[in-house]
Amino acid sequence: MLIIDEEQAKVVRAIFDWYLEGLSVGGIIERLKSKGDNSPKGKDTWSKRAVESTLTRRKYTGDVAIADSGGSDRQYLYSAHHAGIISKEKFEAVELEMAARSNLEVGEDGTVKHKSKKYSSKTSRKENLNEL
Repeated sequence: MLIIDEEQAKVVRAIFDWYLEGLSVGGIIERLKSKGDNSPKGKDTWSKRAVESTLTRRKYTGDVAIADSGGSDRQYLYSAHHAGIISKEKFEAVELEMAARSNLEVGEDGTVKHKSKKYSSKTSRKENLNEL
């Protein structure tokens, strides 16, 4: 069973909130530094990878993805495995926001290419939809 460290949980919740408020990963790193919040490894500055990993870590919702032991890429999701610190709705909202901000596009054939037009995180989703 996982035990919640409430101080670390506050930082994780803040990272999710800041991202949904429009802060970039770099902006989140700067905010964490200005608040004096150390990285999970105790460093003064969070890495880009650490923030991105935090935003994509499903375990914060209380779910756990377990890899198939047969050597395949399959995973099994155990819902409500432990108490979550982020709602599933907030986690999914961050997933959608990350996809919307990404400058990569995966084609039907699986090829990855850069999108022809990248929207700033400061541009509202409504404005983006109106342009389509």
